[in-house]
Amino acid sequence: MDRGYTMNHMMKGAIAGATGIALLMGGFGTYAVWSDSENLAGNGVQSGQLNIDTSAGTYDDFNTVAAGDWSASDKMVPGDVVTYTQEFTIKGDGKNLEGTISYTEPSLTSTFSPNLDYSVEVTSSSATVTETTANNFEFDDEFGTATLTAVVTYELPSSTGGTTNQNKAATLPAAAFTITQS
Repeated sequence: MDRGYTMNHMMKGAIAGATGIALLMGGFGTYAVWSDSENLAGNGVQSGQLNIDTSAGTYDDFNTVAAGDWSASDKMVPGDVVTYTQEFTIKGDGKNLEGTISYTEPSLTSTFSPNLDYSVEVTSSSATVTETTANNFEFDDEFGTATLTAVVTYELPSSTGGTTNQNKAATLPAAAFTITQS
């Protein structure tokens, strides 16, 4: 056998073998890898609210049936009972919302002697805002919108006689409702 022919074949075989190995190793050509992607869906969060607003109050003469029939210029006489009613709108939205609403009753500033009798009663229109003690309320879930009503009752006792408590004045200072998340 011809040595040149054998060497030639061996050389061609070696080149073919090296080419095959190189192709198997990825040196020539490409190969595919699977992949996929998805976007995170658009989302977000939002906060709730907790606040209290007030409206103008009204005065009523307890001794008559008409509503809103007492004005700032009217003057009390012994036996008069006057009420002042003011509503407060409270809003509470939030999944895990709970807390308290407190009313701090102020002291009456008065030149009456003995002092003018007065009392304050606060009620709620909502079953989810419940009174726990006098002038204190609790809520343990979001309640949307509810109304608190404060009624201040002033009474000049009918037993007041002579010139006692004539030309006197009394002022109930602005009172504070505080709504707090717990």
